[in-house]
Amino acid sequence: MIAAAYWMQRGLAMALLFADWSRLALAVLNRLLVLRPGDLYAGVSRARVLADLGQKNAAIKCLQQLLLVHPKHAASWYQLAYLLETCERHAESEPVFRSALAIDPDMDEAWFGLAMLLVREERLAEAVTALEQTTRLQPLSAHVWYQLGKVHAKLAQPEKALEVIRRLRSFEPQVANRLAGEIGLSGLK
Repeated sequence: MIAAAYWMQRGLAMALLFADWSRLALAVLNRLLVLRPGDLYAGVSRARVLADLGQKNAAIKCLQQLLLVHPKHAASWYQLAYLLETCERHAESEPVFRSALAIDPDMDEAWFGLAMLLVREERLAEAVTALEQTTRLQPLSAHVWYQLGKVHAKLAQPEKALEVIRRLRSFEPQVANRLAGEIGLSGLK
């Protein structure tokens, strides 16, 4: 009987989320967590709804509790790191990004989030490594290549920045030209 109730409530939660009825969905997700405490779907969905409703600290707490039960769920580690970043809790977010990457080293979003954190902290050499990893995973992401070029320029590595510009020109020439202009390499080919 509990299994049937769970699946009915889960279907209802999914429908409410699809219809963008967040507050009603949250009530159903709370009931799901009563039926199955630590349920991955309900926990992740509840955290997302809380964050969407502007209750970021509650979403963070929800994910922290969920990760006690599901410590190998890389997407939850990433979601937690992202929320910590949006709450400007940067010192806490770096190890959380790294936890996501330890579980899933091919998670491009976590590499990029870590890279932007490192750029903000002026740890540019480390940021290059994270951005290069992101470009390996997302080779056609103009935004990531753009950030990599800017970091090379900040590190006074014009030859590497120029390599990035050349790479960008092969698939996003406007972005490449904007980057070249911003870092003072617009006259170079």
